[in-house]
Amino acid sequence: MAITKSEAARTALRLLDAHGLDKLTVRRVASELGVQAPALYWHFDGKRALLDHMTDALLAPAAAALDRPAAAQPWWEWLEQVLDRLRGALLAHRDGARVASGADLRQAVALGAFVERITQVLHEAGFGLGDASRAAGALVHFVIGRAVEEQSRPDPAAELDTASAPDFPFPVLAGALRERHAAGSTPDDDFRYSLTIMLTGLRAMHDH
Repeated sequence: MAITKSEAARTALRLLDAHGLDKLTVRRVASELGVQAPALYWHFDGKRALLDHMTDALLAPAAAALDRPAAAQPWWEWLEQVLDRLRGALLAHRDGARVASGADLRQAVALGAFVERITQVLHEAGFGLGDASRAAGALVHFVIGRAVEEQSRPDPAAELDTASAPDFPFPVLAGALRERHAAGSTPDDDFRYSLTIMLTGLRAMHDH
């Protein structure tokens, strides 16, 4: 039975959701598809190549919805929407951000589409092409890295318990975490606050 790359990537995503990235292997994907591992190595020369195609599969729906800023929409508001969509797609799958980390854009085409469109919009907003690409890379890497942290950290209640322990060595941080927890701060709030810092910096550079 012939196996396609897209079929293998979709199967790998199902296994990822069920078992996590650490237990995902090419051999396990092959077994799920009912073939021997060499049949998949014909398509993928290693796990990284499989992860690249998984990245493409998990981000393809979000990339298909990529648009351009609406008439009179500020570029930074458009960026916030696009990057929030990227984060949502990464978080929709268990360990999705770790899968995308370090992806080859020649294979993870959907991720490359985000970098390409952001670079284009920033360039059209007045950034030099080189600076636009640097900014696009920084923003996309921020979202991926932040999502990795979100999927790796304990939930807020457990984090607060850790910070409240008598032997926690960072009292200022413990107080800050208690304050944020009392205010009902969520990972979404934390993400948008951090993204605002980056976008504010970009706007200042743009207007300088």
